[in-house]
Amino acid sequence: MKKDGIRMLAKEHEQNIWKYAFASVAVTVSSLGFGRMSYGILMPFMKENLAMSYKQAGLLATTVSIGYLLMVIFVGLLVTKYGAKKLVIFGTGLVSFGLFMLSFVAGYGWTLFAMLLLGIGTAFTYTPLITILVGWFPRKRGMLIGFLVSGMGLGTLISSALIPFFTTWFGDMGWRYLWFFYGALSIVSIIIAMIILRDPPIPLLPKETQKRSFWTKVYVNKRVLRVAFIYGLVGFAYLVPQSFLFSYILEVGLTKFQAGQIMAISGIMAIFSGPLWGGVSDRIGRKSALLATLGIGAVSLIIPVIFPVYSGLIVSQFLWGATIVGMLSLCQALSTEQVHPTYAPVALGYVTFFFAAGQLLGPGIGGWIIDRFEQIPLALIMCSVLLALAFLMTIRMNAHAVDVDVTELEAKPVLATFCKKETSTKEV
Repeated sequence: MKKDGIRMLAKEHEQNIWKYAFASVAVTVSSLGFGRMSYGILMPFMKENLAMSYKQAGLLATTVSIGYLLMVIFVGLLVTKYGAKKLVIFGTGLVSFGLFMLSFVAGYGWTLFAMLLLGIGTAFTYTPLITILVGWFPRKRGMLIGFLVSGMGLGTLISSALIPFFTTWFGDMGWRYLWFFYGALSIVSIIIAMIILRDPPIPLLPKETQKRSFWTKVYVNKRVLRVAFIYGLVGFAYLVPQSFLFSYILEVGLTKFQAGQIMAISGIMAIFSGPLWGGVSDRIGRKSALLATLGIGAVSLIIPVIFPVYSGLIVSQFLWGATIVGMLSLCQALSTEQVHPTYAPVALGYVTFFFAAGQLLGPGIGGWIIDRFEQIPLALIMCSVLLALAFLMTIRMNAHAVDVDVTELEAKPVLATFCKKETSTKEV
Protein backbone atom coordinates (compact mmCIF):
# COMPACT_ATOMS: atom_id res chain seq x y z
CA MET A 1 0.00 0.00 0.00
CA LYS A 2 1.40 3.36 -1.01
CA LYS A 3 1.72 6.10 1.56
CA ASP A 4 -0.65 8.44 -0.30
CA GLY A 5 -3.38 5.78 -0.01
CA ILE A 6 -2.83 5.49 3.75
CA ARG A 7 -2.83 9.29 4.05
CA MET A 8 -6.17 9.39 2.23
CA LEU A 9 -7.69 6.85 4.63
CA ALA A 10 -6.16 8.57 7.66
CA LYS A 11 -7.64 11.91 6.59
CA GLU A 12 -11.03 10.27 6.05
CA HIS A 13 -10.93 8.69 9.52
CA GLU A 14 -9.88 11.99 11.13
CA GLN A 15 -13.19 13.36 9.90
CA ASN A 16 -14.92 10.42 11.57
CA ILE A 17 -13.19 10.83 14.93
CA TRP A 18 -16.44 11.46 16.80
CA LYS A 19 -18.09 8.43 15.20
CA TYR A 20 -15.22 6.30 16.48
CA ALA A 21 -15.51 7.89 19.91
CA PHE A 22 -19.26 7.13 19.97
CA ALA A 23 -18.83 3.50 18.88
CA SER A 24 -16.02 2.95 21.39
CA VAL A 25 -18.04 4.42 24.25
CA ALA A 26 -21.03 2.25 23.30
CA VAL A 27 -18.92 -0.91 23.44
CA THR A 28 -17.21 0.16 26.67
CA VAL A 29 -20.54 0.84 28.36
CA SER A 30 -21.47 -2.78 27.63
CA SER A 31 -18.16 -4.36 28.62
CA LEU A 32 -16.74 -2.21 31.42
CA GLY A 33 -19.89 -0.35 32.44
CA PHE A 34 -22.39 -3.20 32.52
CA GLY A 35 -20.05 -6.20 32.65
CA ARG A 36 -17.71 -4.88 35.34
CA MET A 37 -18.82 -1.77 37.21
CA SER A 38 -22.54 -2.52 37.55
CA TYR A 39 -21.93 -5.56 39.72
CA GLY A 40 -21.06 -3.48 42.77
CA ILE A 41 -24.41 -1.70 42.53
CA LEU A 42 -26.45 -4.87 41.97
CA MET A 43 -24.40 -6.90 44.45
CA PRO A 44 -26.43 -6.10 47.63
CA PHE A 45 -29.61 -7.32 45.93
CA MET A 46 -27.92 -10.40 44.45
CA LYS A 47 -26.30 -11.13 47.80
CA GLU A 48 -29.65 -11.17 49.57
CA ASN A 49 -31.54 -13.09 46.88
CA LEU A 50 -28.82 -15.72 46.40
CA ALA A 51 -27.93 -15.87 50.14
CA MET A 52 -24.26 -15.01 49.65
CA SER A 53 -21.68 -13.88 52.22
CA TYR A 54 -19.48 -10.84 51.61
CA LYS A 55 -16.63 -13.22 50.86
CA GLN A 56 -18.68 -14.98 48.18
CA ALA A 57 -19.78 -11.63 46.77
CA GLY A 58 -16.17 -10.51 46.59
CA LEU A 59 -15.24 -13.77 44.88
CA LEU A 60 -17.70 -13.02 42.09
CA ALA A 61 -15.90 -9.75 41.34
CA THR A 62 -12.62 -11.63 41.57
CA THR A 63 -13.89 -14.21 39.06
CA VAL A 64 -14.44 -11.46 36.49
CA SER A 65 -10.83 -10.45 37.02
CA ILE A 66 -9.69 -14.05 36.61
CA GLY A 67 -11.36 -14.27 33.21
CA TYR A 68 -9.82 -10.96 32.26
CA LEU A 69 -6.41 -12.01 33.54
CA LEU A 70 -6.45 -15.34 31.67
CA MET A 71 -6.89 -13.70 28.27
CA VAL A 72 -5.68 -10.11 28.35
CA ILE A 73 -1.98 -10.87 27.97
CA PHE A 74 -2.69 -12.80 24.76
CA VAL A 75 -5.06 -10.28 23.22
CA GLY A 76 -2.31 -7.95 21.99
CA LEU A 77 -0.74 -10.79 20.05
CA LEU A 78 -4.13 -11.83 18.66
CA VAL A 79 -4.74 -8.28 17.44
CA THR A 80 -1.63 -8.42 15.27
CA LYS A 81 -2.82 -11.74 13.81
CA TYR A 82 -6.59 -11.38 13.36
CA GLY A 83 -7.23 -7.64 13.51
CA ALA A 84 -8.80 -5.58 16.27
CA LYS A 85 -12.37 -5.26 14.96
CA LYS A 86 -13.06 -9.01 14.92
CA LEU A 87 -11.91 -9.30 18.53
CA VAL A 88 -14.07 -6.34 19.61
CA ILE A 89 -17.19 -7.94 18.12
CA PHE A 90 -16.36 -11.38 19.53
CA GLY A 91 -15.62 -9.99 23.00
CA THR A 92 -18.78 -7.89 23.14
CA GLY A 93 -20.76 -10.96 22.09
CA LEU A 94 -19.33 -12.91 25.05
CA VAL A 95 -20.19 -10.05 27.40
CA SER A 96 -23.75 -9.95 26.09
CA PHE A 97 -24.15 -13.70 26.60
CA GLY A 98 -22.83 -13.42 30.16
CA LEU A 99 -25.24 -10.57 30.95
CA PHE A 100 -28.21 -12.56 29.68
CA MET A 101 -27.01 -15.56 31.66
CA LEU A 102 -26.91 -13.56 34.90
CA SER A 103 -30.58 -12.76 34.51
CA PHE A 104 -31.44 -16.49 34.67
CA VAL A 105 -28.88 -17.99 37.11
CA ALA A 106 -30.40 -20.18 39.80
CA GLY A 107 -27.32 -20.86 41.92
CA TYR A 108 -23.92 -19.60 42.92
CA GLY A 109 -21.99 -21.92 40.57
CA TRP A 110 -23.69 -20.67 37.41
CA THR A 111 -23.25 -17.09 38.64
CA LEU A 112 -19.50 -17.69 38.88
CA PHE A 113 -19.45 -19.03 35.32
CA ALA A 114 -21.38 -16.03 33.99
CA MET A 115 -18.97 -13.63 35.71
CA LEU A 116 -16.05 -15.55 34.18
CA LEU A 117 -17.54 -15.00 30.72
CA LEU A 118 -17.83 -11.28 31.44
CA GLY A 119 -14.14 -11.11 32.31
CA ILE A 120 -13.04 -13.00 29.19
CA GLY A 121 -15.32 -10.94 26.96
CA THR A 122 -14.00 -7.66 28.36
CA ALA A 123 -10.43 -8.77 27.70
CA PHE A 124 -11.26 -9.43 24.06
CA THR A 125 -13.00 -6.07 23.75
CA TYR A 126 -11.05 -3.37 25.52
CA THR A 127 -7.44 -3.71 24.34
CA PRO A 128 -8.42 -4.05 20.64
CA LEU A 129 -10.59 -0.93 20.97
CA ILE A 130 -7.63 1.10 22.19
CA THR A 131 -5.53 -0.35 19.36
CA ILE A 132 -8.06 0.96 16.83
CA LEU A 133 -8.18 4.44 18.38
CA VAL A 134 -4.42 4.80 18.83
CA GLY A 135 -3.84 3.41 15.33
CA TRP A 136 -6.07 5.95 13.59
CA PHE A 137 -5.62 8.93 15.93
CA PRO A 138 -2.15 8.76 17.57
CA ARG A 139 -2.00 12.50 18.30
CA LYS A 140 -5.31 12.42 20.17
CA ARG A 141 -4.74 9.21 22.08
CA GLY A 142 -5.10 10.79 25.51
CA MET A 143 -8.48 12.35 24.79
CA LEU A 144 -9.85 9.34 22.89
CA ILE A 145 -8.76 6.80 25.50
CA GLY A 146 -10.41 9.10 28.01
CA PHE A 147 -13.65 8.90 26.04
CA LEU A 148 -13.27 5.14 25.89
CA VAL A 149 -12.88 4.76 29.64
CA SER A 150 -15.73 7.20 30.22
CA GLY A 151 -18.02 4.39 29.12
CA MET A 152 -17.28 2.84 32.51
CA GLY A 153 -18.69 5.91 34.25
CA LEU A 154 -21.70 6.01 31.95
CA GLY A 155 -22.46 2.39 32.78
CA THR A 156 -22.21 3.18 36.49
CA LEU A 157 -24.55 6.14 36.05
CA ILE A 158 -27.12 4.04 34.18
CA SER A 159 -27.00 1.31 36.83
CA SER A 160 -27.29 3.77 39.72
CA ALA A 161 -30.27 5.44 38.08
CA LEU A 162 -32.10 2.26 37.11
CA ILE A 163 -31.64 -0.08 40.08
CA PRO A 164 -34.11 1.73 42.39
CA PHE A 165 -36.80 1.62 39.70
CA PHE A 166 -36.22 -2.02 38.77
CA THR A 167 -36.31 -3.14 42.41
CA THR A 168 -39.49 -1.14 42.90
CA TRP A 169 -41.16 -2.51 39.77
CA PHE A 170 -40.03 -6.14 40.08
CA GLY A 171 -39.21 -6.52 43.79
CA ASP A 172 -36.56 -9.08 44.70
CA MET A 173 -36.19 -10.06 41.04
CA GLY A 174 -35.42 -6.53 39.87
CA TRP A 175 -31.70 -7.23 39.54
CA ARG A 176 -32.42 -10.09 37.11
CA TYR A 177 -34.49 -7.90 34.81
CA LEU A 178 -31.76 -5.28 34.88
CA TRP A 179 -29.08 -7.78 33.82
CA PHE A 180 -31.36 -8.82 30.93
CA PHE A 181 -31.79 -5.17 29.92
CA TYR A 182 -27.99 -4.76 29.88
CA GLY A 183 -27.67 -7.78 27.62
CA ALA A 184 -30.11 -6.28 25.12
CA LEU A 185 -28.23 -2.97 25.07
CA SER A 186 -24.98 -4.89 24.47
CA ILE A 187 -26.46 -6.37 21.29
CA VAL A 188 -27.08 -2.82 20.08
CA SER A 189 -23.43 -1.91 20.79
CA ILE A 190 -22.27 -4.87 18.66
CA ILE A 191 -24.28 -3.56 15.72
CA ILE A 192 -22.81 -0.07 16.18
CA ALA A 193 -19.26 -1.45 16.25
CA MET A 194 -19.83 -3.50 13.10
CA ILE A 195 -21.05 -0.44 11.20
CA ILE A 196 -18.50 2.18 12.32
CA LEU A 197 -15.20 0.61 13.36
CA ARG A 198 -12.42 -0.29 10.92
CA ASP A 199 -8.99 -1.81 11.49
CA PRO A 200 -6.18 0.76 11.14
CA PRO A 201 -3.05 0.11 9.05
CA ILE A 202 -0.59 -1.87 11.18
CA PRO A 203 2.81 -0.15 11.37
CA LEU A 204 5.97 -2.05 10.53
CA LEU A 205 9.36 -1.48 12.10
CA PRO A 206 12.43 -0.73 9.97
CA LYS A 207 13.85 -3.94 8.52
CA GLU A 208 16.93 -3.86 10.74
CA THR A 209 14.78 -4.03 13.86
CA GLN A 210 11.96 -6.27 12.70
CA LYS A 211 13.57 -9.42 14.08
CA ARG A 212 13.82 -8.12 17.64
CA SER A 213 11.54 -10.04 19.95
CA PHE A 214 8.56 -8.89 21.96
CA TRP A 215 10.45 -10.08 25.01
CA THR A 216 13.23 -7.53 24.55
CA LYS A 217 11.11 -4.61 23.43
CA VAL A 218 8.12 -5.07 25.75
CA TYR A 219 8.28 -7.66 28.52
CA VAL A 220 11.60 -6.60 30.08
CA ASN A 221 11.39 -2.97 28.99
CA LYS A 222 11.95 -0.95 32.19
CA ARG A 223 9.69 1.87 31.05
CA VAL A 224 6.86 -0.55 30.32
CA LEU A 225 7.38 -2.39 33.62
CA ARG A 226 7.20 0.86 35.58
CA VAL A 227 3.85 1.69 34.04
CA ALA A 228 2.73 -1.91 34.62
CA PHE A 229 3.40 -1.79 38.38
CA ILE A 230 1.62 1.54 38.75
CA TYR A 231 -1.34 0.22 36.76
CA GLY A 232 -1.38 -2.91 38.92
CA LEU A 233 -1.73 -0.86 42.10
CA VAL A 234 -4.57 1.12 40.55
CA GLY A 235 -6.24 -2.13 39.51
CA PHE A 236 -6.00 -3.48 43.05
CA ALA A 237 -7.63 -0.36 44.44
CA TYR A 238 -10.35 0.62 42.05
CA LEU A 239 -12.79 -2.31 42.20
CA VAL A 240 -12.96 -2.46 46.00
CA PRO A 241 -14.90 0.82 46.45
CA GLN A 242 -17.10 -0.06 43.50
CA SER A 243 -17.89 -3.47 44.99
CA PHE A 244 -18.55 -2.48 48.62
CA LEU A 245 -19.22 1.26 48.90
CA PHE A 246 -22.93 0.89 48.04
CA SER A 247 -23.27 -1.54 50.96
CA TYR A 248 -21.32 0.82 53.22
CA ILE A 249 -23.70 3.68 52.36
CA LEU A 250 -26.65 1.50 53.37
CA GLU A 251 -24.86 0.45 56.58
CA VAL A 252 -24.37 4.04 57.77
CA GLY A 253 -28.13 4.54 57.64
CA LEU A 254 -28.85 6.09 54.27
CA THR A 255 -31.62 4.82 51.99
CA LYS A 256 -31.10 2.92 48.75
CA PHE A 257 -32.30 5.99 46.85
CA GLN A 258 -29.67 8.16 48.56
CA ALA A 259 -27.08 5.46 47.87
CA GLY A 260 -28.10 5.48 44.22
CA GLN A 261 -27.74 9.27 44.10
CA ILE A 262 -24.27 9.11 45.66
CA MET A 263 -23.06 6.44 43.26
CA ALA A 264 -24.59 8.37 40.37
CA ILE A 265 -22.37 11.35 41.25
CA SER A 266 -19.33 9.17 40.66
CA GLY A 267 -20.74 7.92 37.39
CA ILE A 268 -21.51 11.41 36.12
CA MET A 269 -18.04 12.68 36.95
CA ALA A 270 -16.41 9.62 35.40
CA ILE A 271 -18.14 10.32 32.09
CA PHE A 272 -16.49 13.72 31.79
CA SER A 273 -13.24 13.14 33.65
CA GLY A 274 -11.86 10.63 31.13
CA PRO A 275 -11.79 12.97 28.12
CA LEU A 276 -10.87 15.88 30.40
CA TRP A 277 -7.77 14.27 31.89
CA GLY A 278 -6.85 12.79 28.53
CA GLY A 279 -7.00 16.21 26.90
CA VAL A 280 -5.07 17.77 29.78
CA SER A 281 -2.37 15.09 29.49
CA ASP A 282 -2.06 15.74 25.74
CA ARG A 283 -1.01 19.27 26.73
CA ILE A 284 0.87 19.07 30.05
CA GLY A 285 2.16 15.50 29.85
CA ARG A 286 0.96 12.14 31.14
CA LYS A 287 3.14 12.15 34.28
CA SER A 288 1.83 15.43 35.71
CA ALA A 289 -1.76 14.47 34.96
CA LEU A 290 -1.32 11.01 36.51
CA LEU A 291 0.18 12.48 39.70
CA ALA A 292 -2.83 14.75 40.06
CA THR A 293 -5.36 11.94 39.64
CA LEU A 294 -3.57 9.55 42.01
CA GLY A 295 -3.24 12.20 44.75
CA ILE A 296 -6.88 13.29 44.57
CA GLY A 297 -8.07 9.68 44.33
CA ALA A 298 -6.15 8.64 47.46
CA VAL A 299 -7.71 11.48 49.45
CA SER A 300 -11.22 10.73 48.15
CA LEU A 301 -11.20 7.23 49.69
CA ILE A 302 -10.33 8.55 53.16
CA ILE A 303 -13.20 11.05 53.24
CA PRO A 304 -16.03 8.49 53.77
CA VAL A 305 -14.04 6.92 56.60
CA ILE A 306 -13.73 10.26 58.43
CA PHE A 307 -17.09 11.71 57.41
CA PRO A 308 -19.58 8.82 56.96
CA VAL A 309 -22.48 11.16 56.29
CA TYR A 310 -24.41 12.12 53.16
CA SER A 311 -22.34 15.24 52.40
CA GLY A 312 -19.03 13.45 53.03
CA LEU A 313 -20.01 10.59 50.77
CA ILE A 314 -21.10 13.00 48.04
CA VAL A 315 -17.72 14.78 48.14
CA SER A 316 -15.89 11.46 48.17
CA GLN A 317 -17.69 10.12 45.12
CA PHE A 318 -17.39 13.43 43.30
CA LEU A 319 -13.60 13.32 43.67
CA TRP A 320 -13.38 9.57 43.02
CA GLY A 321 -15.41 9.78 39.85
CA ALA A 322 -13.38 12.79 38.73
CA THR A 323 -10.09 10.89 38.97
CA ILE A 324 -10.46 7.10 38.68
CA VAL A 325 -11.17 7.19 34.96
CA GLY A 326 -8.21 9.53 34.55
CA MET A 327 -5.91 7.04 36.28
CA LEU A 328 -6.99 4.24 33.98
CA SER A 329 -6.84 6.17 30.73
CA LEU A 330 -3.48 7.79 31.55
CA CYS A 331 -1.84 4.46 32.42
CA GLN A 332 -3.14 3.00 29.18
CA ALA A 333 -1.94 5.95 27.10
CA LEU A 334 1.45 5.81 28.81
CA SER A 335 1.86 2.13 28.00
CA THR A 336 1.36 2.73 24.27
CA GLU A 337 3.97 5.51 24.31
CA GLN A 338 6.81 3.47 25.79
CA VAL A 339 7.31 1.38 22.62
CA HIS A 340 7.13 1.62 18.84
CA PRO A 341 3.49 1.53 17.55
CA THR A 342 4.04 -2.02 16.26
CA TYR A 343 4.37 -3.18 19.86
CA ALA A 344 1.62 -0.92 21.27
CA PRO A 345 -1.12 -3.62 21.43
CA VAL A 346 1.29 -6.04 23.08
CA ALA A 347 2.50 -3.43 25.58
CA LEU A 348 -1.07 -2.47 26.44
CA GLY A 349 -2.06 -6.11 26.92
CA TYR A 350 1.05 -6.68 29.06
CA VAL A 351 0.46 -3.78 31.48
CA THR A 352 -3.22 -4.65 31.60
CA PHE A 353 -2.20 -8.11 32.83
CA PHE A 354 -0.76 -6.39 35.93
CA PHE A 355 -3.93 -4.33 36.22
CA ALA A 356 -6.05 -7.48 36.01
CA ALA A 357 -3.83 -9.18 38.60
CA GLY A 358 -4.53 -6.27 40.93
CA GLN A 359 -8.24 -6.60 40.25
CA LEU A 360 -7.98 -10.32 40.98
CA LEU A 361 -6.58 -9.65 44.44
CA GLY A 362 -8.48 -6.49 45.34
CA PRO A 363 -12.15 -7.50 45.78
CA GLY A 364 -11.27 -10.88 47.29
CA ILE A 365 -8.91 -9.40 49.88
CA GLY A 366 -11.28 -6.50 50.45
CA GLY A 367 -14.16 -8.91 51.08
CA TRP A 368 -11.98 -10.98 53.46
CA ILE A 369 -11.01 -7.86 55.44
CA ILE A 370 -14.67 -6.84 55.73
CA ASP A 371 -15.77 -10.33 56.87
CA ARG A 372 -12.81 -10.69 59.27
CA PHE A 373 -12.97 -7.28 60.96
CA GLU A 374 -16.57 -6.33 60.09
CA GLN A 375 -15.30 -2.95 58.91
CA ILE A 376 -15.80 -1.77 55.32
CA PRO A 377 -13.75 1.41 56.04
CA LEU A 378 -10.60 -0.71 56.51
CA ALA A 379 -10.86 -1.83 52.89
CA LEU A 380 -11.15 1.80 51.77
CA ILE A 381 -8.08 2.78 53.79
CA MET A 382 -6.11 -0.06 52.18
CA CYS A 383 -7.00 1.25 48.73
CA SER A 384 -5.99 4.79 49.64
CA VAL A 385 -2.57 3.58 50.80
CA LEU A 386 -2.05 1.68 47.54
CA LEU A 387 -2.85 4.77 45.47
CA ALA A 388 -0.39 6.78 47.59
CA LEU A 389 2.28 4.17 46.78
CA ALA A 390 1.46 4.49 43.06
CA PHE A 391 1.83 8.26 43.45
CA LEU A 392 5.36 7.82 44.83
CA MET A 393 6.30 5.48 41.98
CA THR A 394 4.98 7.96 39.42
CA ILE A 395 7.21 10.72 40.83
CA ARG A 396 10.25 8.69 39.74
CA MET A 397 8.85 7.95 36.31
CA ASN A 398 10.19 9.61 33.18
CA ALA A 399 7.69 9.81 30.33
CA HIS A 400 9.36 8.51 27.16
CA ALA A 401 7.00 8.81 24.22
CA VAL A 402 7.61 6.84 21.04
CA ASP A 403 5.21 8.30 18.53
CA VAL A 404 4.67 7.69 14.83
CA ASP A 405 2.04 9.34 12.66
CA VAL A 406 -0.35 6.93 10.96
CA THR A 407 0.29 8.65 7.61
CA GLU A 408 3.97 7.74 7.82
CA LEU A 409 3.38 4.04 8.29
CA GLU A 410 3.42 1.10 5.97
CA ALA A 411 0.66 -1.45 6.18
CA LYS A 412 0.75 -5.20 6.33
CA PRO A 413 -0.30 -6.87 3.08
CA VAL A 414 -3.71 -8.05 4.35
CA LEU A 415 -4.68 -4.63 5.66
CA ALA A 416 -3.14 -2.95 2.65
CA THR A 417 -5.53 -4.91 0.46
CA PHE A 418 -8.42 -3.77 2.65
CA CYS A 419 -7.24 -0.17 2.40
CA LYS A 420 -6.94 -0.50 -1.37
CA LYS A 421 -10.52 -1.73 -1.64
CA GLU A 422 -11.74 1.15 0.53
CA THR A 423 -9.91 3.70 -1.63
CA SER A 424 -11.04 2.17 -4.90
CA THR A 425 -14.64 2.14 -3.78
CA LYS A 426 -14.44 5.80 -2.86
CA GLU A 427 -12.92 6.72 -6.22
CA VAL A 428 -15.72 4.96 -8.06
